[in-house]
Formats: sequence, C-alpha cells, structure tokens
Amino acid sequence: MSGFYLPADDEFDPSLDDFVPSYILPVESKIRNYKHFDLPLPKSALIQTFDFSSEHTPHRFLPLLGFTDRNRKFSPDIKGKKLQTFKERPIRFAGHKDAFYLQAYASHLNEYYEQALLKDGISKSVIAYRKGGGTNIHHAKTLFDEIKKRGDCTVIAMDISGFFDNIDHEILRDEIAKLLNRPNLIGHHATVWKNMTRYSWVETEDLDHILGRNRHARGRICSEADFRNHVRGRRGGLIQSNTQPFGIPQGTPVSGLYANIYLRTFDHTIIELCKHCGGSYRRYSDDIAVVLPLGAKVPHVVSIVGKLLADVRLTLSVHKTESARFRNGKLITSYPIQYLGFTFDGHNILIRPSSIAAYLRKMRRGIHAKMVAAKMQNIPRTQIFKRESLSRYTHLGKRRNFISYAHKAAHIMNSPEIKKQIRKHKTWFNRAWNKELEIVFNKK
Repeated sequence: MSGFYLPADDEFDPSLDDFVPSYILPVESKIRNYKHFDLPLPKSALIQTFDFSSEHTPHRFLPLLGFTDRNRKFSPDIKGKKLQTFKERPIRFAGHKDAFYLQAYASHLNEYYEQALLKDGISKSVIAYRKGGGTNIHHAKTLFDEIKKRGDCTVIAMDISGFFDNIDHEILRDEIAKLLNRPNLIGHHATVWKNMTRYSWVETEDLDHILGRNRHARGRICSEADFRNHVRGRRGGLIQSNTQPFGIPQGTPVSGLYANIYLRTFDHTIIELCKHCGGSYRRYSDDIAVVLPLGAKVPHVVSIVGKLLADVRLTLSVHKTESARFRNGKLITSYPIQYLGFTFDGHNILIRPSSIAAYLRKMRRGIHAKMVAAKMQNIPRTQIFKRESLSRYTHLGKRRNFISYAHKAAHIMNSPEIKKQIRKHKTWFNRAWNKELEIVFNKK
C-alpha cells in the first residue's frame, strides 16, 4: 500500500495489541517508529505522568495519517462460482505525541470501564481490546472448548457491519458520560471525544501524489515547510475532516476502548437474554458468538440481535452470519462453525482456508514487488537474495508472520491439523519465487 511506513515486523498481528491501553500511571509510551508529522519521542520523553483530573489547556492534535487496508476476497455465489470482492478497512493513526496522550488517556478511562464490567458481571464476555485477555487464538479456543463441554448446543456467529465507521457520536458521548457517572463530558473527556468524532486526517497517497515518495524529511513523513505549505496551506487542503455525526478512526490507542464502551448497554442486554435461555455470549470487537441449547431457533435469535444493534445505529452483516449445531459434541449440520479465523467441526480445529489463500496472495505480491525492484536496479536474477522474503513468509527468521502465527495457534489449540495445513509452505514459497522470477525477468 502506498505511503504506509509502519514497521514490517508487525505486519501480521491478529491480537490487535496496538490498540490495548496501558493500565499504569505514570505511563510508558510504546515504541512507535513509524513516520508522522512529528518526530518520534526521544528516550527522555518515553515515560511521563499525566493528570486527567483537570484540563488547563486542551491538547492540540495533529491530523491523523490515513491509508486504506484493501484485502481481496473470493466467495462462491449461488451457483458455486467464485466471485472476487475487495474488503476495505480505513486505518487512521495518530502522531507520536498525540498517540502517547491518547494511550495515557485510555489508561485512565479504562479503569472506569473495567470496574463497570466487574459490576455488570460481563467481564468474561467482552474479550477484545483488553489487556491480559489473550489473543484471538485463545478466545476462539475458549468457544470451541465450551462447545465440547456442552455437547448439545446451537452456535451462531455474527458480524457487525462497518463497526467503527458507524459509531454514533451522541450515543458514544452518552455511554462515556454514563460510565463516568456524569451528566456530560468535560475536560480531557470532552477533548478526546471531540477529536475522535470530528477527526481530521491526511491520506498518505495524497502526500505521495503531491510531494513524491522520496521526501527526505529526516524522520518525519514530510518536512515542516511542506506541512505548512502543502498540507495545511494548500488551497483546498490535503486535510480531510469527518463531518458526519457517526464514525471514529480505527487505529488510535483509544479506538478499541471507545468501541467497547459504545456497546456496553448492548452487551449487558444480550448477556442477560442468553443467560435466561441457558446460553452464553462473547464479543471480540465486531465478531459476536452466541451458544444456546440445541433447540434454539437461529432466525429468531439473529433477528433479536439485529434489532438491539439497530437501537445503537448498527447493523449485522447478514451474509456473514453462520450457525452450526452439535449433538454429543459432534457436528450435525453441513458446515463447521467459523470464529475469529478458525473453523471447528467438533473434532478438528483449522485455520480458515480463506486465510491461507490470503497469505499465498500476499506472498506472491511481495515476491513480485521484490523482483520488479531488482530488475529496475539492474540486479541480475542470480543475485537476488531470498533471506528477507524467507523471513517474511516462512518459518525462517525472527519476525512475526502468518506461519509463526499458525504454529502458535497449533500449539495453543493443541491442533496438529493446523500444522498439516501449512506443512508445505516452503514449497509454496519456492514455487512462487521461481514463477515470479520467470514472469518478471522474461517480460519484454
């Protein structure tokens, strides 16, 4: 993706750890090495104490930097023919000083939220964007373990459509005020809410188009002069603003916490309904899973969840809703249940085939880009080294990637079948390497 400068080591991290706030004040900043409109914090400023009891001077925010994460997907139509679609996820990330401030504020606000979860008795059901809760691997395993334990049950997996993009600003404000037990938001609470709802951002692609990709800005995404003249001063401006009464940026240190607070009343209502029916509920960001007794009517349950979401201006992705029934722990419907990137049929836990297909596509694109760059630099095909690509796409190297994630999942899930799924990944890599080598260097 053009203009995106986050370090490659974190390219595959399903746990979404970057959104998890710290608990302890004084706050130690995360190491953020990406380029933004301001410079990374010096070591002397990585630990600071924040006082959120009052606000003498509101924090001034720089525009966020934005890019769109585009993922190609293939799904069968009614006749079984594969259709290609693209899922776009807009990501907005804050400047270094702003991110540290938001991290510290999230730590402060999170204390209220965790206390409320304990009071409501729903702490085990809200499982994303919270410290110490584990990754999506752990949470998927917890669901599958419950299915095994129950034996007879109906499982429904649902997905909220465009979660962050459709969060209603007034409802969010009211939920935060309710959490704080205040009639309205003042001080830092108001400052953060205003800047997260009426946020401004600059697309990295627009910067590339106006300034070029080689900007030599000495640690920044662009020089201070270019920021004044082109980002803020340019007629029409590169700065875009959210003027809608809904939507918050996905990618800031407070985004996940805000999303959880937004659904606090919804979560409590659904949990009580599930308990009344002898079932359970869990939500990982926009992924909902409900476990109910075997005789539960799936359309009726989905309808209730949809109506409750409508009360907070959200909708279900109906085409993503899936269900499965189990008797004596064995699947008795046609398809296994899918949750958080895994499938479970009562016996085997596997990574979704679509996730493996996405990994293969990403690997081929990465290798192709490397070949093209080498050819443009007149590097002979025999002198292109595999080391960096092997580290990115295979079990070799220290960086986190899909293969290391799969091995971790196999260990946590106690699922040797997952290792079998990716056992040929080195062959896949070599095949892609040789194919792209021929395509790029034999191209006229």
